[in-house]
Amino acid sequence: MTPVAILTLLLFGSAYSHSIMHRSYPSPEGTHHGKSAEHFNAIRSQPADSLKDRFNEHYAKVVTNGKTNGYLSPNGVPYHSVETLMVEAPDYGHETTSEAYSEYVWLTAMNIWATGSTSDFEAAWTSLETYIIPSKEDQPTSTAYDPSTPASYAPEENSPSDYPVQVDRNVKTGQDDLNNELAAVYGSGTKLDQFYATHWLLDVDNIYQFGKHESLSTSDKNVYVNSYQRGANESVWRTVPQPEWEAFKVGGQCGYLELFIYDPEYACDEQWRYTGAPDADARTIQATYWAYNFS
Repeated sequence: MTPVAILTLLLFGSAYSHSIMHRSYPSPEGTHHGKSAEHFNAIRSQPADSLKDRFNEHYAKVVTNGKTNGYLSPNGVPYHSVETLMVEAPDYGHETTSEAYSEYVWLTAMNIWATGSTSDFEAAWTSLETYIIPSKEDQPTSTAYDPSTPASYAPEENSPSDYPVQVDRNVKTGQDDLNNELAAVYGSGTKLDQFYATHWLLDVDNIYQFGKHESLSTSDKNVYVNSYQRGANESVWRTVPQPEWEAFKVGGQCGYLELFIYDPEYACDEQWRYTGAPDADARTIQATYWAYNFS
């Protein structure tokens, strides 16, 4: 057998074993992560009250006693994980994400099914709006947005070593056809003074000490930060955490801007910016739909 044929077989075998035999979801038929189909059928066939008891036990641990058990911050913000050391989208467990908030909203929605009470669901939404949706003060120049030129193009490269990349304004980006409709409902005229969506990453404990609006205050909590900016090869330990409010008090002469993107028009201008995760927002909306139906 030739070396090429051997290599082909090895690659095919590796791909087959990882994509078919060891994938985590969906699990191979009849295995269910080491549990038999009978095991899960037994759970599904239990009376609703039994499932409700299981949910209530979990809910009491994560939400009702969440602050005591380390799932929620002293402000009631859901941590991405109880543990601080982690390798996931965040690099620190006591950050939070719009994904974690969507799970928090889901749990409180299910609690309406379990108890009939909507108070925790309302509290979850208040927390979400307070801490992870940037306020008008966090996006003070939103009314300057021009829907006819909504964005500028910058290429995405494979490796962090290929950054910064340069903005290319010769690439046409189209126009924002939803702006006027949204502004008519949520803004004034054709202007929106707040883009109502969650930012994806929050430094709950202010572990990086950027502080709100780059105040550098160690007493601040729930600070908007970002990490992934440099292509598909940028894993969690290769990211450079940075503040979402660039006042150039930390980083280089132009804060962190020079690491990621070069824009000749705004090469070293102070700025704010946020990144959405629409999949998380969609799950939050799904949970709200079910909360409505459970109420």
